[in-house]
Amino acid sequence: MKIVCMERIVVCVPFRPGILPPIEQQDINALYPEPIEKRRNDILRVYTDDGLCGIGSSGPYFGERDIPFPDLLGKNPMDFEPRSLGGGGYDIALLDLIGKGIGWPLGRIFGGIRQSRVLVDYWIATLDVESSATAARRASALGFHGIKIKCRAEDGNVADRVHAIHEAAPALRIIIDPNERFYMVEQSLEIARQINTYTVVFEDPMAKTNWADYRRLKEESGVLIAAHLQNPFQVIEGVYFQAVDAINVAPSDWGFLDMARIAETADIPVWQASNVDLGIFDVFRLHASAAAPNCTLGSDLCGNFVHENSLLKKPLVRDGYAVVPEGPGLGVELDEAALDRYTLSRYITP
Repeated sequence: MKIVCMERIVVCVPFRPGILPPIEQQDINALYPEPIEKRRNDILRVYTDDGLCGIGSSGPYFGERDIPFPDLLGKNPMDFEPRSLGGGGYDIALLDLIGKGIGWPLGRIFGGIRQSRVLVDYWIATLDVESSATAARRASALGFHGIKIKCRAEDGNVADRVHAIHEAAPALRIIIDPNERFYMVEQSLEIARQINTYTVVFEDPMAKTNWADYRRLKEESGVLIAAHLQNPFQVIEGVYFQAVDAINVAPSDWGFLDMARIAETADIPVWQASNVDLGIFDVFRLHASAAAPNCTLGSDLCGNFVHENSLLKKPLVRDGYAVVPEGPGLGVELDEAALDRYTLSRYITP
């Protein structure tokens, strides 16, 4: 098996209504220099001489990118050590090809499929109270069991949004993610006291510079406290200081598995993070999630349903769960008509 051709397809897929606030209300900053709906993704294909095609995806980005093709032509995908292939871009396509070459779903390559479906939460950005309630009703009607909301203390309506969500859909667990913008432990406790009669999770309420503050919040708030962590050492610290009830794991691949296993030693559940990607990247994260038995909280595999189209032939999420594909590799196919509709440009190797 030899790689004979590569293709890069730049797409921009709009968000569905009711997910984002109006453009003029969005938080424009260094990480988001433009409205989030202007982000692009690269859909990648790697073709071999025996007729196989591996698909991959970049993470989302803003603006134009002049990216050279990697040095893969003439190489055998089976010569790559899977553990050396990271979480994004052409590495996903290579892992897809390896799985197709040996007839295994990617979850088996990640160490074995421990669960056939993974819980997924609905997702909305920072919305007003009425729009949050509307989104909660929509999430409940679609069969979701939890909803994640973006917010910050200075919005002044966090508790009101939570009250409205609970009234609209009482069965939904509510994950509150201020991206550390509850700032201080006292302010976090004040917000928690207003809503701790509901099933609520605080994710990253404060900066993760003082685990004692997180432990105090865990002990006094009456809500579950989670941290969005980037590396195994942070997980070790969180476990050692008994500072968190749950962990949102940032890496999407082997790093996710390493961190999930450390958390498992302390019986701490985890969930899979995301960048609100498209379908291919969500499927990739899904396979890693399926290989972690303690990935039991609602993962952020939301990009495939908050966008107008996932670019996948079949829906990934049903009744609040992402079902692990059984086919080899990623186990999914692209919707070619949708791909054409959202394509901005295409590049292909000679």
